[in-house]
Amino acid sequence: MYVKRHAVVRGRKRYVYLRLVQAYRDEHGRVRHRVLRTLGREDELKASGQLEQLMGSFARLDPPPFGVRREVGALLLAWHFITELDLVATVDRLLPQRGRQQLSAGEVCAALILSRLCSPSPLYDIAGWASGTALLELAGIPPALLNDDRLGRALETLAVHAEPLRGALAARAIERFGIDAGRLHVDLTALRVAGAYEDSALVAKGWAQGEGVARQVRALQATSACGVSLYVRPDPGNAAEVALIGASLERLQQITGTGLIICDAACGYPKTLAQIARSGLEFIVPLRASTGFRERYLKEVGPAALRALGYVAERQRDLPKALRTRYRGALRDWQITDPETGEPVALRVAYIHSSEEAREVAAARERALTKAEAALARVKRGLGGRHYKTRRQVDTRIAKILTGPLAGLIQTKTATRAGKPTLTFQRDHDAIARAARTDGVYALATNLTGRLSARRVLELYKDQHVVERRHRDYKQTLKVRPIFLHNDDRIYALTSIVGLALLVFGLIESQLRQALDGQLLDLLPEGRAAKPTGRSILAAFQGLGLTYTHNGIHLDRLTYTQRRILELLDIQPPWPEQDHALTSRGKHG
Repeated sequence: MYVKRHAVVRGRKRYVYLRLVQAYRDEHGRVRHRVLRTLGREDELKASGQLEQLMGSFARLDPPPFGVRREVGALLLAWHFITELDLVATVDRLLPQRGRQQLSAGEVCAALILSRLCSPSPLYDIAGWASGTALLELAGIPPALLNDDRLGRALETLAVHAEPLRGALAARAIERFGIDAGRLHVDLTALRVAGAYEDSALVAKGWAQGEGVARQVRALQATSACGVSLYVRPDPGNAAEVALIGASLERLQQITGTGLIICDAACGYPKTLAQIARSGLEFIVPLRASTGFRERYLKEVGPAALRALGYVAERQRDLPKALRTRYRGALRDWQITDPETGEPVALRVAYIHSSEEAREVAAARERALTKAEAALARVKRGLGGRHYKTRRQVDTRIAKILTGPLAGLIQTKTATRAGKPTLTFQRDHDAIARAARTDGVYALATNLTGRLSARRVLELYKDQHVVERRHRDYKQTLKVRPIFLHNDDRIYALTSIVGLALLVFGLIESQLRQALDGQLLDLLPEGRAAKPTGRSILAAFQGLGLTYTHNGIHLDRLTYTQRRILELLDIQPPWPEQDHALTSRGKHG
């Protein structure tokens, strides 16, 4: 059967009708056609939306001809976890549906997540990507229905319900996969955006560490200790980090119960610590320098009170003992006052000394001193010139050179002789020695109660790298950038969907690592073994496809690594493998 366009002219008007036609052979074997039904006028069907519904129905029913291939790749893994999360039904329950739809909002959301995981690219021509993959065969989603208008409408609807959707899927992941949400690592990152976005309330100029000020969207992420991103929420690019953490405390408490959150130094102010404690959460947060922890360390603790901590970073476990970073620490009580309530808040602070950080801080200071001395030498050579005619001009320049950490470390003396300014300078070795007394020292504040040691606080905090690694996957592996959408709702929804893709990404990695129980897997080139990452697991399925044959759909022969991953994750391919022997794809693909 097929749909045929039939034109009819009435007077001066031309109308096009759509007919459902069936081809058959008569008694002489000749091909004939008969009209089964006239579906209606093409313009009226378009206006009413019935044409789109018909297209969807035929897209789901019409199988490709024999010999057609589709790319499967990592769809096998991603769709399995999307199904286990019950993502499509969860989205459809939360989002309102408009009448009878050939493609639900949940299916659109699933298609976009699969796109980010299997072929991340800017949000355009999703239908083109889907038409070359096994999206219809595996998920039952017709590629022809993934047009830009439908995607845009779905994103705008999703933006309104994104927050409850994040919470529902996080709860489902915790329940279904046994994710331990008792400890969350929380951090913020910036997503740089190209374009003007003059009327946007979401895209705004903001500052990001190491990148300066530019237009951006901020994203707060909370990751479990095993690396599963349970919560990703986009926020305006000019919002303060402290305010964003405070706005998310209720949701974080829902995820963790009365669990532990570990944040970076952006939250290391007494006001923020009191706010977290008031919410009922426990925390470990590095203190900011402005809290005066260095002065308190020198006054109440000192280097002699620090004891060796038997902590070794995972990345250094294979190094000789002499080359490993050495940690020393001490745990002390510290009380702050909640500025909102005036109530005292009892904290404990682990003062940690890192030999590696001390070495790096000292080296950075030496570089800064050398650079400042070179700048002062240039000023001295230019005395009396057009830039340094007066002593006041010289003093102004010196103040700009010796600022921040360098203040007070170089002694300078300026004067005027015979109408010409003079300058002498030298290092203040006593001041440098005083500054070096806190090299490598930082303070980790916590409201944890019970028996606790500085080593345990350090161990918990050092796992903060898991959320930083997920930031990298968010921006690079899943390529949330570049963002080309010019509507706040669509930008908000897209960054939220990529956050959901990051949830699936983390589940794939954590569940495989759990199944391997510390063993390695042949994931590197030449079949070399390695600890699996989400990126390497997805890459292991590149090139895997299916073929339509006279005996139905057949999957390419799986490589040893692919079959091993599927077995460990308890995933059964929905199609049989090809019968021919494993050849050019090799054992490890």
